[in-house]
Amino acid sequence: MIRHILQLIWNKKRSNTLLFLEIFFSFIILFAVFTIVTRYMRMYQSPLGFQTENIWIVHMNFNDLTDTSAVNEMKVRLKDELLSYPQIQAASYGGEATPMGGSVWATSHDQNGFQLKTNIIFGDHDYLETLDLELVRGRWFNESDADARYMPIVITEKFYEETFKGKNLTDSIYIITEESNIVGVVKNFKYRGDFATEDNVAFHYKNENHIDLSRLILRIAPGTKSGFEEEVNQVVASITKKNDFTIEHIEATRSRLAKMIWIPIIAFLSICGFLVINVSMGLFGVLWHSISKRRNEIGLRRTLGASQGEITSQFVSEVTFVSLAGITLGFVFALQFPLLKVFPIEAINYYLAMALSAGIILLLVLLCSFYPSWQASKIHPATALHEE
Repeated sequence: MIRHILQLIWNKKRSNTLLFLEIFFSFIILFAVFTIVTRYMRMYQSPLGFQTENIWIVHMNFNDLTDTSAVNEMKVRLKDELLSYPQIQAASYGGEATPMGGSVWATSHDQNGFQLKTNIIFGDHDYLETLDLELVRGRWFNESDADARYMPIVITEKFYEETFKGKNLTDSIYIITEESNIVGVVKNFKYRGDFATEDNVAFHYKNENHIDLSRLILRIAPGTKSGFEEEVNQVVASITKKNDFTIEHIEATRSRLAKMIWIPIIAFLSICGFLVINVSMGLFGVLWHSISKRRNEIGLRRTLGASQGEITSQFVSEVTFVSLAGITLGFVFALQFPLLKVFPIEAINYYLAMALSAGIILLLVLLCSFYPSWQASKIHPATALHEE
């Protein structure tokens, strides 16, 4: 049976070549789109690790102030004043690298005898509570860490698994940006957005009055009226004596960043949908035309005793064999990307994209070939031979 089908395919190699090329290029386009979509969706599924709803960030700048002690006192007073409002549940000072802010400070070296790469986040002792981070090992910073001999560090679980797993954290000193003591591990901190990769992160402790901590993070009580932002604005302006600050709503920034990725994803999937519709129409038309030209062959086979099921399976098998050949060539081409590491994308994304592309094309081929083949199997032998 297989030999007979291969012979039929070869006899119609011109028309089958066009179908083969159509399947091949369709696979390549679907593979490219699904690689991008799969990569972003896998990123989207990984947790952020912190709260974004009802989180505000007051962006300030103290670089033009020379009286460091006055700035320190002002920052403490500002935090205490805002915490006196019942609408503010928690407050913390952080550095310029804030959640969804786009700023990144990274370090990479091998000064500990092994390769280390991480992003750096500055925060005070209230950072954990304010952003609702999940501590999985050790402890968070406290005010006594201000006098610690070595820089207190809290790292993410990803950083721990990648770099420090199996190593002694409690009694060891490691160089991150300076000699540091790792005191705790938090679960996740994907601070660059839903569709960003989760980087290694090391939290460096700085006291709340440190001049480098120019971002005040506020956790607002649920149900707070929008007019409360104006009150916060007035308090900040009156205490800092500055008007060049901004108040950012993290949830709004998160939605805006996500929208920048969702729009191209939807556009790519729409292109795929348009491609699938066109391929379906093409397959259906080609098969219908091919079957209409082979009525005499169908009538002869029915006369020789072929059942309707055998006629149907023959036509479906022919198209499936040609499609599998196109998909196989597509697989050979697509496999070069993970093997040669053409782009810095995890190999699993390529493999998932290949599986999805092949599955959609095969399903499409089976659906488009079944009805014309079934219609052909219903042709009466006498009618087909009489027309011939």
